[in-house]
Amino acid sequence: MKKTTPYSKILFKTKRLIIRPYKLTDFKSCQLSHAARLKKVNTFDEPIYTTSFESYSEFKEKVTTYREHGKLKVHFIFGIFEKKTGAHVGQVDLFLINKQMSWGNLGYQIQNHSWGKGYATEASKAALKIAFKELGFHRIEAGAELKNIASHKVAKKAGMLREGIRLKFFPNNGGLDMVIFGANAIDYR
Repeated sequence: MKKTTPYSKILFKTKRLIIRPYKLTDFKSCQLSHAARLKKVNTFDEPIYTTSFESYSEFKEKVTTYREHGKLKVHFIFGIFEKKTGAHVGQVDLFLINKQMSWGNLGYQIQNHSWGKGYATEASKAALKIAFKELGFHRIEAGAELKNIASHKVAKKAGMLREGIRLKFFPNNGGLDMVIFGANAIDYR
């Protein structure tokens, strides 16, 4: 990958959101966000984290791991915060799949109490800009279960193209199919 912005220095602002690496001072906001989760809405509604943000020591350990992975340039995890209130609403992450190819994966998760506001799309667009302009990725993919239409819409609205289906990719339940979306730095200027 080409010369990049250090993970710890990345700060991206959109119209309504701030996307940045987690800080230890985010503990309370993350704890409140997790506590505000609504009852599980559908099969794709999983908490962003479980025990990792229940205690400060677990949170500190998680943030330290995120920083280490960012320094190693293998996994970049960013908290999503409302610009107006500072409230934590989710996270996006970029995971290096192949270093020689500068190829990575985009993941996005929004706490269910913040669904329907367009945050996933807004944060995913920002994450793609971060991937291509700050971190030097050439290609980013996003994958979603075949039936997770909401996630498909997020990827498309973020500017990714549907490229195909990986059959029985997820190992649970005998293998679940995954729809693949992709974007390249060349096309994403």
